[in-house]
Amino acid sequence: MDILNYLPPKRFAQYDDLLTFLSIYDDRRREWALKRLLRAHRDRIRGAVCVEAGCGLGVLSAYLARLGAKRVYAVEANPHLYALARDRLRSFPGVQVIRGDIRDFVPPEPVEVLVHEFYGQLLYDEDLHVLSQLRFQPRLVLPDGGRLLVGTTAACRLVDRTVTVDVLRRLDGVLVSGLFDERGLEPCREVCCWRYGDVLSTVQGDLEGLSGEVVFFAMEVQHEGKTLCRAGVCSNWSYVWTWRHGNRFWLRFEPEIRGMRVHFGWID
Repeated sequence: MDILNYLPPKRFAQYDDLLTFLSIYDDRRREWALKRLLRAHRDRIRGAVCVEAGCGLGVLSAYLARLGAKRVYAVEANPHLYALARDRLRSFPGVQVIRGDIRDFVPPEPVEVLVHEFYGQLLYDEDLHVLSQLRFQPRLVLPDGGRLLVGTTAACRLVDRTVTVDVLRRLDGVLVSGLFDERGLEPCREVCCWRYGDVLSTVQGDLEGLSGEVVFFAMEVQHEGKTLCRAGVCSNWSYVWTWRHGNRFWLRFEPEIRGMRVHFGWID
């Protein structure tokens, strides 16, 4: 879904976020995985004060209420998503929908559980960094980790009459998401991992021993080291592709007003 007419940058960002969340909620596997995680911690949620950071349309906040949370603070910065979540959650008296940046939110009482879904296609390229800037300390964060994985494959397995080998070679140093069908391709090596409290800046990866001219990255959501969902399985995240130019590469994440700026390059 693309916005075709000109909008001032602030309005464009608001509507772009709205459309992004609509596509996120089409990913049923992702939603089921997160709800399973919440159910597995129902004893911690029941009777507890909970926060959902970036509540979007309020689906998980409603689920926290159904699991017996004493109170849920559903925090959302986007004005359109805030209005939609407020309307959706009116029937849950224990849920308070709050418009604002989660980094500015100061809860009036201790928080037991924080729920979020700030993962990007490259793990740390969206909003995971804001979790290191909270003004409160939750006792439990769901989910609490993730990994960025990498794999390689032969170009002949991917190319078609449009995306030819010559086209792929032009992607030297360029990371492109959703370029090919991910089925049958499994990432095999960890580039980096994130745990709640970590701050990622520059990471390096090594492809030594892997064959194939095309590199692909896959993000994986984890909790307590166990996989919940992964690109290629949950449609909200797709593989990220580039032409291979060596065996060693680096990624650098720099905070911006929205999300992170990602830099990428080859070491040799």
